Order: sequence, then structure tokens, then C-alpha cells
Amino acid sequence: MSIHEKMNFETKQAIKKTLIQQIEEVGFERVTVKNLALAANINRGTFYLHYTDKFEVMEDLQQELLNELEGYVKNVQPVEAFHTVKKGQLYQPFVEIFQCIKRHARVFRVFLGEQGSPIFINKMKKVFSNQLLNSLSLIQEETLDPEFRQYLQAFLSSAILGVIQEWLDSGNEDVGVEEMAIIHFRLIRFFGNLATLQVNIKDL
Repeated sequence: MSIHEKMNFETKQAIKKTLIQQIEEVGFERVTVKNLALAANINRGTFYLHYTDKFEVMEDLQQELLNELEGYVKNVQPVEAFHTVKKGQLYQPFVEIFQCIKRHARVFRVFLGEQGSPIFINKMKKVFSNQLLNSLSLIQEETLDPEFRQYLQAFLSSAILGVIQEWLDSGNEDVGVEEMAIIHFRLIRFFGNLATLQVNIKDL
């Protein structure tokens, strides 16, 4: 990376970091380019060299975050995860996902909170649901049914996002990545036990 490229990168990172600070303080609607530039210690001319407006900054930051998250979610293989959980072991891809979220906890908290972005929430749901459904479709023909797939997608994405939001909303930074992975493991095992219970009831 050349000196010029490094300077451009650092300026854009400063603008994105400042956007998060501004959203926390006044909400996205009240964020202005003037205040963004002032807080980032740049002039408006420099801002416009990198972005056209605050919406482009938001889109750039969200996409950067989603691309990184998707890279970890793609490593999740449902069958492998199920067998690992069944053995009582932590599934490493789950740990890596929570590591990613904890690393960017402040940004996720803003985008998923009251001052956040419904568009980002929907995109994040799709990152999880699309990958998991594509993997499940290879082993479960039922997921190929369009109507069932639609509702399964809503169920999976809302459940996963709900766990993440609860973790972030609690504000308890002492709850570590591995602890969250264990909680996730317990939830999966719980629903697996419910399925087993249903089979046992039918056998009675």
C-alpha cells in the first residue's frame, strides 16, 4: 500500500468511526456532513473526495461489516455443527462469528439498536439465513419447498439475531466469546432434545 493509499484508507476509517460516534450522540437523521468533517478533523472538501454524503458512508461501513461477517458464517456447516454439539464440544465457526461481533460490538450495537438501520438488520438476517439454508438444502429436501423455506428463513435469522442483540443490549462485556458460544451450543442442544422428546412421545 502506497503512502497515498494509506492516507486515503485512514481518512475513510476516521470518517466511518466518526459516523458511529455521531449516531450514538444525535441519531443518524441529525448527522450532517459539516459535523462529520469537523469531528473527524478534516474539511468538507476532503470528505467529498471520499464520499458523496452521509448515506454513502453508512453503506460503506455496513457493507464492510457484512462482508467480514459473511466470511465467518460461510464456514458454518449444519451437519458438522450438529455432530460437534452432540459430542459436547464447542463448534469453532460459532466461536469465530462471536469473535467478529465482539470485535465490532460498538458498531453492531449502533446498527441493531434503536438508532440503527432496518436495512442493515435485514441484510444481516440474509447473511445468516441464506448460508444456512443453502447448506441445509443439500441434506433436507423439505427446505426446497418455497413456502416452507420462506418461513424457515424468517425463523432462523430472527432466532440468531435475537441472541446477538440480547448479548449486545446487555452491555455486559464480561460475557466472553466462548461463553456466548456455549450459550449458543446449549440452545441448539435444547431444541435437539425437544425433537427427541417429540419422537419419544410418539412411541408411547
